[in-house]
Amino acid sequence: MTRRSETPSRAAVLRRSDALFGMLLNLPAILLILALIAFPVLYSLWVSLLRYNLRRPNDVHFVGLGNYREILTDPMFWHALQVTLYFAAGCVIGTLMIALAIALLFNETFKGRALARALLLVPWAMPGVVNGLLWRGMFGKYGGVNALLALFGADPHQSWLLQPTQALNAAIVAQVWKDVPFAAIIFLAALQAIPRDQCQAARVDGAGWWARLRYITLPWLLHPILIVVIWETMNGFRAFDLIFALTGGGPGRATHVIAWQTYTEAFRFLNFGAANAYSYLIALMTMTLSVVYIRLLYRRGQIQG
Repeated sequence: MTRRSETPSRAAVLRRSDALFGMLLNLPAILLILALIAFPVLYSLWVSLLRYNLRRPNDVHFVGLGNYREILTDPMFWHALQVTLYFAAGCVIGTLMIALAIALLFNETFKGRALARALLLVPWAMPGVVNGLLWRGMFGKYGGVNALLALFGADPHQSWLLQPTQALNAAIVAQVWKDVPFAAIIFLAALQAIPRDQCQAARVDGAGWWARLRYITLPWLLHPILIVVIWETMNGFRAFDLIFALTGGGPGRATHVIAWQTYTEAFRFLNFGAANAYSYLIALMTMTLSVVYIRLLYRRGQIQG
């Protein structure tokens, strides 16, 4: 009896010692993560609750939700939100349509398909600032867009980035061009996972291309489509580097998205309290969209709880 009772206790001691040893091994990484991620996040949250303007460094005091209250009652915030929603909606619609078309094309067998798939990744691999500078040249007075339109008899000297609506639409085009490859890869992976017997059975039953797309392909792509929608919406809310390089927030305030307004508060007005509050509002919006996305998938039965 004594030997039998001692065996489990020794095993439990060994398990506890192994767990403690594993925690000690992970402790440096945990401390590094806390130092590099958790502390800045918590500190920026604290700053968002302060009246903190470097123009008045001796007048730093706690205001609670005062910065958030001022932002939500500021017409500039609602203008930036309106511009952001328009920008995000244009990016979502454009990316979905073009990426789905490319994925359907690349899912077919044709000569040079492997090379085309490799070249598809080039825009996605390009840094955001480089992408903005590239399209700034393309939309310039003597850029490639005007040269292309001149072939069809249009005005070859249009100033795309000097007109408010055209500048915002140009930013959407540049963002879509960069984001389409990633979305197309997601759609292409989902298309290749569709069971071939379903498509073959539909052909035998006389279903045409549109019927197969509507009743087989699109239902199968529901989950990837929702992923791309939420991902592209988040990109729209967080867009800054493209706006910085392409339009600089102009002309006027035509491309003042929320991320650009955050930059303006921090580095032009030196109002770090309001800038951090703007950042947390962006985070709250993206988290809300994520919750809506997940609940929608649960409702559709795409995620098994």
